[in-house]
Amino acid sequence: MNKHLGTPAAPWDSISEQMLAAVAIKIELPPSMHALLAERKAAIEKHLERDGSPLKGKIRLFYQQGSVAIGATIRAKFRFEGFDIDIIVELIARDLTPSQALDLLYEAMRGEPGSRYYDMTERQTRCVTVHYADGMHIDLSPSELISEFDPRRSYIYNSKPEEPRSRDHKVLMNSFGFAEEYNATCPVDLSFQQEYARRALKADYGLIAMQKDADSLPVPAHSTVVGGKSAVTVGQMLIKRNRNIRWANRDGRMPASAMLACLTLEVAESGRTIGQNLRIIAQHILDRLLWAKSVGELIHVENPRCPGDVFTDRWPENHSAQDTMIADMKLFLEQLSVLLDDRRTLRERCDTLKAMFGEDIGQQVVDDMEREIGEAIRTGRHGFGALGGLAMSPTIAKAKPTVKPSTFYGTRLNKR
Repeated sequence: MNKHLGTPAAPWDSISEQMLAAVAIKIELPPSMHALLAERKAAIEKHLERDGSPLKGKIRLFYQQGSVAIGATIRAKFRFEGFDIDIIVELIARDLTPSQALDLLYEAMRGEPGSRYYDMTERQTRCVTVHYADGMHIDLSPSELISEFDPRRSYIYNSKPEEPRSRDHKVLMNSFGFAEEYNATCPVDLSFQQEYARRALKADYGLIAMQKDADSLPVPAHSTVVGGKSAVTVGQMLIKRNRNIRWANRDGRMPASAMLACLTLEVAESGRTIGQNLRIIAQHILDRLLWAKSVGELIHVENPRCPGDVFTDRWPENHSAQDTMIADMKLFLEQLSVLLDDRRTLRERCDTLKAMFGEDIGQQVVDDMEREIGEAIRTGRHGFGALGGLAMSPTIAKAKPTVKPSTFYGTRLNKR
């Protein structure tokens, strides 16, 4: 369970904070998709344990790992590219080589020609991926429990089919332990969680459609509140989105989400807004990168629950990759300062939002906000819309304007 604290972190009276929340809601795994994930996970479990499966009777446990286990899953790279979901398939067999374990899982998942999963399944270096038509990818990683007395401390397997088997190896990990650590340590301000959940549920059109045909609300494992999240986790999601945008057209690997989650947890505190969390998390990441550079090393981040489970084992590949992220974090902090600066024009901040999180997502947020502000001015209402609304006084909203009318961005309207 997350630490639940009563100190409020309510950014809802700030346009910049509302925009950040709106971006997070548009890129996250919504409750309706989480319910769909649960259905697909159950179907995969049943398929792998079916009669005739090479893995029948050889699986001890299935469990989620990575971002989905801590409620920080975001769309892969762009708005409609779907979600990457990680699931561990803990095998009972202890005498398998890395290539044997991955090939066995691939064979069991793919099934016979004509099987539902036959053309959806792909063998990777450390996992077997199931591709869905709606863009969701489920990565199944076979694992081997090291000791019954140290639950979930395991090995996963690394085996590239195109390389000699002599290069295959096992990798120590305890993703279950890290998820426990994150969920137990990451503070949740109840007022923020509840308001964020209200906005997320209102924006989840898939959930609205599901509720028409269902008697109960599907409850994901993200939070004790359906759709709720901590401001810390929202900040982490936004940094991951920025990473995805920056690295979309670059060669090589990008910084691991587990590394970002671990560094986020190191500075997590309650009572901060999304923007405050972003500033502190990004500065901490930058400081860690700069320190590693200053001593001529690559950044090293380990699982706090499992020494030897290294979150930076595949990135950074070299000092050039590390320098690239240093530049990214410096730019992120500069852009964040613009976004959170109330002295900047709204156009400047909207343009900055798009540069940080993508043109498509940014424009959707701006369009939503423009409609909401227009509606609030027309009706003179308090209240919250899809973005959470603006706290507008009815008296102010209905009062005769003392300045000439302007557009959303502050430029004057031409009278007709």
